[in-house]
Amino acid sequence: MILVEYDDVEWQRREWLSPHRDAVFSFFLIERGLYWAERPDPRHASLIPIDHHNHANNNHHQHRINGKPLRGATAVADTVAWPALTFYPLVARAELHEDAMPIEFMQDRKLDFVDYSKLKPFTQDWELTKGTMPWGNAVRRWAEMQDGQRILLTTPSVLVGFRVEVYRAEGTTQWYTAVIVGYNESTKDLTVTDDTVLEDHNEDPTLVQMRLIGDGGEKL
Repeated sequence: MILVEYDDVEWQRREWLSPHRDAVFSFFLIERGLYWAERPDPRHASLIPIDHHNHANNNHHQHRINGKPLRGATAVADTVAWPALTFYPLVARAELHEDAMPIEFMQDRKLDFVDYSKLKPFTQDWELTKGTMPWGNAVRRWAEMQDGQRILLTTPSVLVGFRVEVYRAEGTTQWYTAVIVGYNESTKDLTVTDDTVLEDHNEDPTLVQMRLIGDGGEKL
């Protein structure tokens, strides 16, 4: 069972789903990683006509997106490399075509379908996020979330004393804030003190989403 919220829908309309049960889903995809992908530049895209005769006979002038020549009456003149999320199938009851795998571009969340083998991982490019690139803030937030999740899942004991937000699977609020006050090596649970009612809860970070508060967490 997975508790799912939907884009552009209030969180109260979330629901529990069973991706593997009764063949409800043909595909159920999970976020995999961040890569560079080509797209029409959303900052100053423009359309130009394609001369099909010249287009066929002058290959070096072909307009391409994700390595494929464009066909049609018009094509986008400017393309740009842009960070995009890739996905892997948790459920795939049919064949996924390797040249039509989904990506979601950062910042505007535009969807496209590409060949993953032609993408380059977004590594050693973090300095770019500190400039004026329109996707910079979205990439930084994503990276900070990944770093926090990695610590929560691999070395949670070092987080005792840190503040977190904990997702509520039940109740009238979406998140609650708390302080991590202990870690149980045998059960792998974190003990957190709820800020609101000052009660302790045992939470498993592999089952319940938690977010470190601040830049990598603020220690008390």
